[in-house]
Amino acid sequence: MKSTKILAAILAMFICATTLGAQTAEEILQKMSEQLARADAEGFAMDLNMKLPIIGWVKTHSLMRGDKMRVEISGNDKTSVAWTDLVTQWEYNAQTNEITITKRDAAKKDDNSDLSTFGDIADGYDLSITKETADVWYILCKRSKGNKDKDAPKKMDLAVAKATYLPVYLKLKKSILEMSMENVTLGVSEASVTFNAAEFPTATIVDKR
Repeated sequence: MKSTKILAAILAMFICATTLGAQTAEEILQKMSEQLARADAEGFAMDLNMKLPIIGWVKTHSLMRGDKMRVEISGNDKTSVAWTDLVTQWEYNAQTNEITITKRDAAKKDDNSDLSTFGDIADGYDLSITKETADVWYILCKRSKGNKDKDAPKKMDLAVAKATYLPVYLKLKKSILEMSMENVTLGVSEASVTFNAAEFPTATIVDKR
């Protein structure tokens, strides 16, 4: 009887310690936001996949540091790579082996060039942890009643890596658009986002500036 009581006490202490150590979805999201705030100084990389009508899946891999960005786009049997800074865009077409240089409107913002979607979750969604593994938290984000943005998705699925507090993915559907933002990493070099013509020695350059 005495041993049973001791065992029960130990079990109760273990459950209490486990509960105290658990994190809420809101706490996880806050720590994720703190990590993503480093992107301005360190740069970041991210995959953005979109399912579009007729075209099907379009996949992009973006690297951004400061005012420079490199984006690889593949879809509909086509592949291209684009580099941009504040005033210029260089686009390489793998099918034609051409590099087209154009002026860039600095005021125009690329939809896949920032992490703002992750920052909007805390303000407009109710969060709940649906599952967790040794490596990842899985969080359901339901649009809150106070969210007046009717264009916002009704729900989103977020996965956060326990080791880094960085997003593994954010998946959402809105009307006929299906989208996922995946594999966010921090730390991008200047060279990786800077166009270098020497990497394409056989390409034809078309300067439209």
